[in-house]
Formats: sequence, C-alpha cells, structure tokens
Amino acid sequence: MIAPVYAGGVYYVTDEQIRLIPDEERKLHDTRRPVLVVSGPSANADIEWPFTLVCPLSTSTSRKTKYDIQLACGQGGVPKKCWVRIPAVQPLMKVKLGDQLGTLDGRIPS
Repeated sequence: MIAPVYAGGVYYVTDEQIRLIPDEERKLHDTRRPVLVVSGPSANADIEWPFTLVCPLSTSTSRKTKYDIQLACGQGGVPKKCWVRIPAVQPLMKVKLGDQLGTLDGRIPS
C-alpha cells in the first residue's frame, strides 16, 4: 500500500531515483536526498495514478540557478539551508518516496 502523498511535502528518496542536471557531472550521494512534491492533491490522492511530480532539493551552491528557490533550515523539515531545483522537476513513482521530513507552509522566502 502506498502511504499518503501531500503537495508541499518534503520526502526522502534514494539519490539514484532522481536526475539532476548536468547528469554527467553529478556525484551520487551515499545517503538519501530530499525532494519536494509539487503535484496537486487530486493526482496525489488518486490511488490508480502511480506517479507524483517532485523537485529535488540540494545544498550545493555550485549548480544554483536563478530559478531555484531557497529554503531556510527547518522549513519543510529540512535539516539545513537548501535550494529547490525547479529546472529539475520530474515525475517519480509514489512508492519510491521514503520518510516524510515535513510540509512547506506556503510561505517560501523570496
């Protein structure tokens, strides 16, 4: 059974489940990486629909773009400051989502 998936939820996934560009220069983490669920409640709640839409989170500043959104430490349950990698938005099987860290409250700093 698939656990509930929430829009704005921050979940752990194994690093090899997602892509970050440029992929050929990427080094995989040995541990899990957080992602932000950006798909809406109707797709997330539909048990017949196996996918959700996520944006990877990253603490690296070397690949930061003008489109990325910064999260402060603690926001959405993240353990330290990071960036939502908007250009890397991608589908992910709901069953690949791991533990939930938290949920964004909708007040993302600009």
